[in-house]
Order: sequence, then C-alpha cells, then structure tokens
Amino acid sequence: MTLNLMDVPTQAGGWFKPKEAASAVAILLEVKSFDRQRPTPNGPKDSVLADIAIFHSADHLDAGRPEVFKGQRIEQTVLARDLETVVGGAVLVTVTQVPPTKPGAHPAWVWRQVSDPLIVQKVMAYADQRDAAVQAAAASAPSFD
Repeated sequence: MTLNLMDVPTQAGGWFKPKEAASAVAILLEVKSFDRQRPTPNGPKDSVLADIAIFHSADHLDAGRPEVFKGQRIEQTVLARDLETVVGGAVLVTVTQVPPTKPGAHPAWVWRQVSDPLIVQKVMAYADQRDAAVQAAAASAPSFD
C-alpha cells in the first residue's frame, strides 16, 4: 500500500509580520486553512494558516534558499481575506502598504501578484527541487510490509 503523506496544519511558525517581508523579492504562500472570525485575545479575526517561503533577495532566489515558516498564522484583515479562496493551493506574491482611503486610518498591507516570469520560473524550480527531495526521502525510507 502506498502512503499519501500529508502535513498536519499546525501553528508552529508564529504570526506573519508583513513589515519583515516588505522588501522580499517573492513570497510563496501555501495556504492550509482559513478560519472566519477565529477567537483571539483581541477579538475575533479572519485567520489563515499557511506555509510561507520568503525570498528576501535576488541571491536567495538564485540559490533557491528562502526563509521557510511552516504553519504561520496570518491575521491582518485584508491579507487573510484575500487568501480565503486559495485554501489547498499556493500563490506567489509580495507584500506592500497602500495609503489609507479615510483620514486618520492606518495604511493597509496588501498582496501584489508576482508577474515577472523569471522570478516565477525560479520559484517553480525551487518548489520542484523541494518536492523531488521529499519524494526521494520517501522512496529511500524502509518498507515495513
């Protein structure tokens, strides 16, 4: 029998801080779950649980070595709601702030889709290499049959 190994979506990666990823060249978000109005100490919030790979610079992108966070929680309102329809999938984005539309409001963090084909190609190569390493590790695991 062949096993279909999957990760259990758990929050082990803390909370996503957009300010720390604002200068990233690319962010690969693999969305595991979306919770509408999840209870928090600061009141209910829309919340996303995701695995995040942040390519902070072109060098990290070229080397295929992102900073990886498994099970990170995203609770910024606009960021979380934009990912509601992506559960089970992935997006390649950057994050930036947009000025407020109302006087006295705070700037909002928003996702921007990565459209540069060279960046997309390099991130896809990273994902293919990562998946191949996982398959190789699973193939070399002992069989208990």
